[in-house]
Amino acid sequence: MADALPCIVWVADLDGHVNWTNHEFGEYTGSTLKTTDDSGWQPFVHPDDAQRVAQAWTSMLASKAKLDSLVRLRNTSGEFRWFRLQARRSGGESGAGSKWYGTLSDVHERQIAFDANSHVLDALMKSYLAKPFPAVPGLRFDSLYRVANTLEKLGGDWYDTFVLPDRRVGFSIGDVCGHGVEAAVKMGEAKHALFVAACLDEATPVQVLERANEVLFLNNHHVSITTALYGVIDPARRTVTYASAGHHPPILVRAHHPAEVLPNHGFPLGVERKMPPFLREHSFSYQSGDMLVAYTDGLIEFNHDIFDGESRLLIAAADSVRHHAEHPASYIGNHVLGDTTPLDDVAVLTITYD
Repeated sequence: MADALPCIVWVADLDGHVNWTNHEFGEYTGSTLKTTDDSGWQPFVHPDDAQRVAQAWTSMLASKAKLDSLVRLRNTSGEFRWFRLQARRSGGESGAGSKWYGTLSDVHERQIAFDANSHVLDALMKSYLAKPFPAVPGLRFDSLYRVANTLEKLGGDWYDTFVLPDRRVGFSIGDVCGHGVEAAVKMGEAKHALFVAACLDEATPVQVLERANEVLFLNNHHVSITTALYGVIDPARRTVTYASAGHHPPILVRAHHPAEVLPNHGFPLGVERKMPPFLREHSFSYQSGDMLVAYTDGLIEFNHDIFDGESRLLIAAADSVRHHAEHPASYIGNHVLGDTTPLDDVAVLTITYD
């Protein structure tokens, strides 16, 4: 069956030693495992990709998470073509009989096309995300964004911060179901709908989410399920009020205290034109040194264990405050994910109250 597939198929032991490939490997490289070293296909990797792929490979072995990356491989003519490298572990948790099963699929033409249009893709994502944080006395913002889609480098997650007409500060974060260009476009629609709904008048967070949902349904059946969190910061009163549309609850870290998961209710956008009465508003007062953390599910579901991911998040959030991290969002993301390649897009927004 493997020899009949139009891609390179390989099998490796738990330590990463590749001990079998299908015929496609020999036909492409002109070599067999007997003439390569223990790494199997890695001697054929483009020099510019070698370090990155080696790090991804090491991370895969250490975390036991699946691998999804891009790599250029040399063929019998000495030319390099782009391949999508994917691997997944299969077998018992004890390790007995476990192996890594992987594929190398030729995506050269697609990757060349994406590279040719990379400036368009970069402009698209920058238009959605790369705007400066508002300068608000007493508030510091930080963010992290990682896209899981290796090929298209586009994601469906977002974060946003803006000053409202009444000088309060609005913020949102969300996740559109899906990946790639379509999810990125839907993400832009959802983010903008929330922004406009928030700026029309002094709407409450629940009203903003309900209005945004109505706007999304103006596209009729072209609606994607979207989770979102929207909140308002009142610097004068030092309060935060927020509501969630099926999104993960925010985290609050108070100075010299453990991080805590805040209350959360809600129902996703894009499911029903009229939102069910499940949305609830929650408020809290903040003091100097406190920090709010909002995030998307890719941060805590990277290893298919949401409880472990949330535990890591709480520890990392508290540590970032204790160590006065200069960039707390990056600190949290790096300590939660480590070297693991996220399975889903990741967005983290932190708001520190000075």
